[in-house]
Amino acid sequence: MSAVRDLVDETASALGWSGSVTPRVGWEEVERRLRTPLPADYKRFMARFPSGLLRDVLRIFNLVQSRTSLTRVVQDFEPAREVVGRHRDEFDSYPPFPEPGGVVPFADDTAGGLLGWLPWTPDPDRWHVVRLSGNPVAGWTRTRRSMTAVVRELATSRSDRNVLGWDLAARDRVFEPFDGYA
Repeated sequence: MSAVRDLVDETASALGWSGSVTPRVGWEEVERRLRTPLPADYKRFMARFPSGLLRDVLRIFNLVQSRTSLTRVVQDFEPAREVVGRHRDEFDSYPPFPEPGGVVPFADDTAGGLLGWLPWTPDPDRWHVVRLSGNPVAGWTRTRRSMTAVVRELATSRSDRNVLGWDLAARDRVFEPFDGYA
């Protein structure tokens, strides 16, 4: 867990973020409502970051921050699942959760893309991150990295060598919490 803590701390440092989150909802309730276990690194990240916008490119929603936040994410979960399903139907790609091996969404980008876990093993701590581009023809980018590794990469990127494939050199390294999720 020390490596995960280091990734989360490196991400916070790169973004100039010193805050933390006091959970208002337990992880057992979150996993029950989503009907899936979640990776430990994601839980560690959510202890540090509230719902917000990372470098003006990635929207992350904290499920334990408040009941309001959890309700909003659960409501958004179905449309994200439908996007994955439509893409699978058109391009014969990954299935949507809760189908076996179905992508579990956890964030989205500001161009309409989706980031999620590819549950290729029953152990959520071994799940890799995938990204579905907002441009359906561009399709999927599969990584072999954890959520915290992918987010740290976005926080520190000075080029287009990141899961989004976007040149982030000119983007401020900042994390902006969303209003209304507390």
